[in-house]
Amino acid sequence: MGMAASQARYLGLTARKTNVEYEGQQINQARTALANQSANTFNELLALEVPTAPSTQDYTTMQYSYSDGLNEEVITNMSELIDDPDGYNYMISHYHYSDVYTGVQTKKNNPQVVLDQATGVPTYVGNCKVSAYNPDDPDQKAAYEQICKDFPDENFATSDSIYTWEYQNKTYFASLEDLTTSATSAPDPTKPTENQTKLTTYNAENIKTKIEQQQKAFVDLDDSGRPQSIRYEDSSVTYSLNTETVTDDNAYQDAMNQYNYDMQVYEKKIADINAKTEKIQEQDRTLELRLRQLDTEQEALQTEMEAVQKVIEKNIESTFKTFE
Repeated sequence: MGMAASQARYLGLTARKTNVEYEGQQINQARTALANQSANTFNELLALEVPTAPSTQDYTTMQYSYSDGLNEEVITNMSELIDDPDGYNYMISHYHYSDVYTGVQTKKNNPQVVLDQATGVPTYVGNCKVSAYNPDDPDQKAAYEQICKDFPDENFATSDSIYTWEYQNKTYFASLEDLTTSATSAPDPTKPTENQTKLTTYNAENIKTKIEQQQKAFVDLDDSGRPQSIRYEDSSVTYSLNTETVTDDNAYQDAMNQYNYDMQVYEKKIADINAKTEKIQEQDRTLELRLRQLDTEQEALQTEMEAVQKVIEKNIESTFKTFE
């Protein structure tokens, strides 16, 4: 190999070695960035809180109840009174369920109201025959008055013309105005009972209702401090208290549903973090493999550069000897 060729080869090897070293530096920087990402991902994992399943104990309370001969009363709260002038020691909140005669409003879809074309008087609602409200009928009168009491702001309460009909053992009421509106609302005049607008109807019935009260009372406690009897203000009757543990199943189920949802979210985050970590590791393995290839290439370049350097040195030595 001539002097010029050797020097050109050496310069080429030097340039290639420089490029290899630069690429190696870039790879190391990229691996450092991946390491930072991995650390951030690990910190993100550490920051996750594992959801805790609810315990039934958290939704179980001590409940006191008693019977007054008519109803089963359940105590919901007992607030201690201090220095009450009448000598009562607790404010008691309690409830029972009782049937309460109540007015009910219903919107009936496509009621199929039929009017007597001669007088405009309603004759049918669906298959039910309609008649005028009879205030001399005690059942109708009681229902009508209850409806007016519960819906005083409705047009029904001020209407002069009320009609009734029987359906499934219930007596329903509606005003003439509402019946007429529905009867004349059919979009196709040739089919007057089809696709009528909703009819506002009323009835009255016994509905199981929660009756809540709050009263001062004298509560007698046993030696352990547990309530054992109760006597309310303005009463001489003392009731023995029943004690039982009660679990709020609905609240517990709500908490369990929330826990299941939180677990799904948690597991999704874990899966996302694992996928992100795997991707980082895969990228790092690829860079590590490339870095090893560069190390091998750099060693080969260094070996070849040393060999070329020796050739150059020999060429220089032989050239100078020629002029001796």
